[in-house]
Amino acid sequence: MQTTSKYPLSLRLVHWMTAILLLTLVVLGFWMTSRSSANIWDALTNTLYAWHKALGFAALIIVGVRLAIRARTQPISDNASLPPTQRTLIRLVHFSLYLLLIAVPLLGWAGVTAFPALITLGGYNLPAMPGIPIDQALAKQLLGLHGTLVMVLIVLAIGHILAALKHLLINKDGIFNRIWFGNSP
Repeated sequence: MQTTSKYPLSLRLVHWMTAILLLTLVVLGFWMTSRSSANIWDALTNTLYAWHKALGFAALIIVGVRLAIRARTQPISDNASLPPTQRTLIRLVHFSLYLLLIAVPLLGWAGVTAFPALITLGGYNLPAMPGIPIDQALAKQLLGLHGTLVMVLIVLAIGHILAALKHLLINKDGIFNRIWFGNSP
């Protein structure tokens, strides 16, 4: 059975913006931490950190916009052709993705506040997160948790992508069309 209803354009746009930002943040994150682990502290490393912080903060704002749009949007009903356990798993994965898309940047922001290392691009400073003291040990814990949850987010995102590709290429049930811009095969 084909599913034809689509998410509103605004939600599709922020979905794909979030996906692109997440991919960019993961690449920057691995690149900058590999350089800092190798004790390479130069202009490139500082630039990578600056971009990561700026884009991470932007991602947090975009996820907030996404949640606001989603709260005002009539939900697309579950595809009745999917087994109940699969529909439950879909809801659980989506909830977990949203939770991590909020928690991960908040932990990063809290960590750079505690460090403090709030400078981003062009000398612009992120605002300090309210209630977070300057404390190197706390910063290490927060940034460690940030990194751990990033790995969980990556695993869930890969699972989400693989499930979307399965619906597009194998099931051909139209579920992928809900979030895509054009008509998919």
